[in-house]
Amino acid sequence: MSNEPDTEPDTAPDSVEKVERTDFGCSMEARLDRGTDTRDQDRVTIKSKGETAEETIVEFYKLLEEYDQEISGRLRDVQPEADEAGEEDED
Repeated sequence: MSNEPDTEPDTAPDSVEKVERTDFGCSMEARLDRGTDTRDQDRVTIKSKGETAEETIVEFYKLLEEYDQEISGRLRDVQPEADEAGEEDED
């Protein structure tokens, strides 16, 4: 047996590593709810980040425009499936 202490990482006693987090810049978040009925609701969260408030606002409006032009219409087109047992086509 060796008298040297075992200092391998997997056998060393539990140690605590202190990490200090520093965030720089700006972030912005908006949550939108659309619709009133349970099956007719869309919930969207738009988040943007930038180094300055101006960059953050520009990024936010870019994301908002993308949502308005592309995503919102697609969400509205998604409709819940009709209950197969309750509604069948009669030919």
